[in-house]
Amino acid sequence: MPTLDYVSNDSQNVSVTYSDMPAGTNAVFVNQVSGQQTPSPSGALSKGGSGSAQIPISGVSSGQYYLQAQNSGQSIAQTVMFYIN
Repeated sequence: MPTLDYVSNDSQNVSVTYSDMPAGTNAVFVNQVSGQQTPSPSGALSKGGSGSAQIPISGVSSGQYYLQAQNSGQSIAQTVMFYIN
């Protein structure tokens, strides 16, 4: 079963670790309050497998978010909630 774990974030990136990701997976920022989804420009999860990644937060407004791993438009894993300032 795929996992996506939040590690930390700063003003430019969110650090995550992941495992058992299928190839072609995309990272999407989901606003905890509004539910609005903002696709990440990063292809870090697309190769699949396991590892760690820096997901850029450029273009994402301040607020409460979680990162969701999506494959073929379906959610397959997500992080805990975190804040972007």
